[in-house]
Amino acid sequence: MTTQEKTKLTLRLNKRLIEQAKAYAAKHNLSVSELVETYFLNLEETDSEAHTFLVRQLTGILPESIDVESAYDDYLADKYGG
Repeated sequence: MTTQEKTKLTLRLNKRLIEQAKAYAAKHNLSVSELVETYFLNLEETDSEAHTFLVRQLTGILPESIDVESAYDDYLADKYGG
């Protein structure tokens, strides 16, 4: 991430949620500000038709040689008999 001017933002949140965010940030060696900034950056990258974060993470992990529709059809046939 490039260095940009930072501006202070005050948020009022549930105390338990704040403690959870602090614990999560500490566990992942981040600040709560970095968590919020990352969340906001992800908002600007998505729109109503964009894929979810999980789908974006999984995109491209299957080899291109796999026929996904055929594999899914085979899976359904195995699961439900056919």
